[in-house]
Amino acid sequence: MDETMHFDAGLLLEYQELLQTTRLIACYREFIRLFRWVRVELEKRMPEYKFQGSITENSMDFSYFQFTSPELKEKGLKVAVVFVHRDFQFQVWVSGFNRRYQAHYYDVWKDQPLPFELTSSPAQTDYILRAPLKEPANLSDGGALLDQI
Repeated sequence: MDETMHFDAGLLLEYQELLQTTRLIACYREFIRLFRWVRVELEKRMPEYKFQGSITENSMDFSYFQFTSPELKEKGLKVAVVFVHRDFQFQVWVSGFNRRYQAHYYDVWKDQPLPFELTSSPAQTDYILRAPLKEPANLSDGGALLDQI
């Protein structure tokens, strides 16, 4: 059996060129430094919540960290602060611990007026509710960013 994988040579060459001709690595490191700082500062501001230990990076689709409280946990819910790389936007998501909770809360909330965006597909999205930051955040101003989140 041939287990040879083939990859898109053009994309790999473009990635190499970006790494060698731009400041992509330094820019990404600065973003990670910012995102870790946001997580630590929110944990300080919100001691009643239990934060996951680290941030999660999802193939540059989005990066996130999660937290919950005993009340939310009892209901099978968690909150995530998410950065959607393509949109260059912070969002706050409410998610279920699993797809069963997602479907349950979708059914509870689907016919109610909500101040947040309700998913249209709880089995296929990672959130039940989401709230993108209304104004584009000035990412260089950490305090203002925290206030928006």
